[in-house]
Amino acid sequence: MESYSRGELLITGSFDFAYYHEVEVEFREVTYLSLPVLFWNPHFRLPLDDEIEAVRKFIAVGDRHMVFCIEAESDAGFEKIPFYVVAESVVLREGTVYYYEREHLEENERIADWVKRKS
Repeated sequence: MESYSRGELLITGSFDFAYYHEVEVEFREVTYLSLPVLFWNPHFRLPLDDEIEAVRKFIAVGDRHMVFCIEAESDAGFEKIPFYVVAESVVLREGTVYYYEREHLEENERIADWVKRKS
């Protein structure tokens, strides 16, 4: 998990988090989250009907919100466990986001917002 603030959850994906990430999944207007901070090998899918009903025991899922399922491995072990996010919408962004300043960016490339820039 990259960040969670003001109802917005950002998950990033990469083969090399030291220098960049290549995928961003942003959930908007999040009202419920059962995802651990650290996880790997995620598989995103829509939940089964019985999973939606189980989530509804914890929170009322309104008409504007959807339940999303992320099966992932965590510190609990190597078995994939289903985790849930209830959000109004989700946005998928593909492209390389570098963790250092560099020139000559190509299409779908950018520098991470938190990188200190030379003045």
